[in-house]
Order: sequence, then C-alpha cells, then structure tokens
Amino acid sequence: MEPGEYVVDTDDDDPDLAVVVSNQEEPISEVTVSDPDSDRTVAADNPEYDPSDPAVTVAFVESGLNRRWPDWTEASPAELYDGATDHDVKLYTFPAARLRTLTGQQAAVMLAEETVDLTALEERLEEAGWNVEPGEQLITVTKHDEEYRIYKTGDVDGTGQLRTPLTNLVEEYST
Repeated sequence: MEPGEYVVDTDDDDPDLAVVVSNQEEPISEVTVSDPDSDRTVAADNPEYDPSDPAVTVAFVESGLNRRWPDWTEASPAELYDGATDHDVKLYTFPAARLRTLTGQQAAVMLAEETVDLTALEERLEEAGWNVEPGEQLITVTKHDEEYRIYKTGDVDGTGQLRTPLTNLVEEYST
C-alpha cells in the first residue's frame, strides 16, 4: 500500500474511508501506537495479525482530513504524512493485512454516500442572512455572533442557539 491510496478497515462492519499517509515497512511488532505515554505496539493491539505484517499509517477522510486539512487533495502522496501532522489530523496505524485497498471509483461511491449540496445550501443560507465563507470540503457560516462549520458529510460544528435550526436546514440539502 502506497501513500495516497484509499483503504478501509476490514475489521469494521461499517468502515469509514481512509487514505494511506505512510507505509512504514516496519513490522507491527516494532511500531508503537500513537499514544506518547505508551510503549504498546500495533501488534499488541492486533493480536490476531502476524507480528511481522508491515505497519501502514492512515488518516480517515471525513473525520480527519476533510475537517482539519480541507485542501489535502491538492497535496502529492509524498506530502500527505507531513501535511496531516502539520494540520493535527489524527493518524492511525494498522497491520497492512487489516486494510483493503479501494479503487478510485469505490472511494468516490463511499464519499458520495454522505454528502450535502454545499452550493445550494450556501445560496439558501445567504438568502436567510447568514455570512457564508465557502470552501471545497466545508462552509463556514456566521450569524448573530455564532459561527458554525458545515462539512460535506452534513456534520455541523459549533454551539449556540442557532445550531438546531441550522442542522435541520443542512439535512434538507443532504443527498
């Protein structure tokens, strides 16, 4: 598996799309988990896998890359690891045998399953008096000193009195 390839966790019944950011080529028995206070290895967390299986580090697309680094798709595969760490994207390391590589078409289908028509939503919010700052993977909206981030997945970040009506509106534009 190479950086930039889309993968899913085969141990997950409802897997989320991830992207390989680093193929360490070290066995999982020699790679520690990301917790800095632990010397536990990836092999210890995955006892059903061969300890000599290579370690592969991934970032989840919707919950990590799209939220923390919206422009990640413009980076080359070689830049993904450094870019993800620079943007505080949480990374996960798995045994290679636990991951399944997807084609670009399979990844596109997974991404399309949970999307919001951001362009139409932007227009509607502007009509309703929201200040809208569009982005590729999200839009940031402000009204009455409350700021929210709306992601392509339909997730809404932010707190305030307008959150519930905003969330309801976002659901209307989900495809």
